[in-house]
Amino acid sequence: MRPFASRNGPRAGAVLALVFSSLVGHAAEPTGAGGQKDAGVLGLLREIRAEVLEIGGYPGEDFARGEFFLGAGDDDTNKTHAVGILVQDKAEGSQMTIVVSRLEPSTDNPRVKYTRDPKTVIGRFAGSAVEVLRSDYPEAELEGLLPAVLKAVIDKKALLKK
Repeated sequence: MRPFASRNGPRAGAVLALVFSSLVGHAAEPTGAGGQKDAGVLGLLREIRAEVLEIGGYPGEDFARGEFFLGAGDDDTNKTHAVGILVQDKAEGSQMTIVVSRLEPSTDNPRVKYTRDPKTVIGRFAGSAVEVLRSDYPEAELEGLLPAVLKAVIDKKALLKK
């Protein structure tokens, strides 16, 4: 796995790489239709979308969205990254937007964290076809990131018991 580049120096990138590599080892194995492994970025996007849709949207909204956190442990106060996911239907098919931001503690109160350096991944789902419309990550980094995002979504779904 290639180290993550960061505007905040090599230490921040190394921490991010360590978090993702530890999460990838514990992430649920992606499975496609028929229970077979659905490998690669497109399969992971398909699975993340399915899990977010199962959680569902809020009453009165015609889209599904969720907020999740990446990092080791069950306590969200120790998480290192925030993830926002929006799934909405459009004329060209369903579109999913994933925004991942680093969490930085406030200097005044370390329990308060601010999101920094947001990066976006946008995928389109038309029938059985999946395509990445935009990604601020190279594909190699997506292959390390998306299993951690999938695990965060599955963990929250279990917490909500949906």
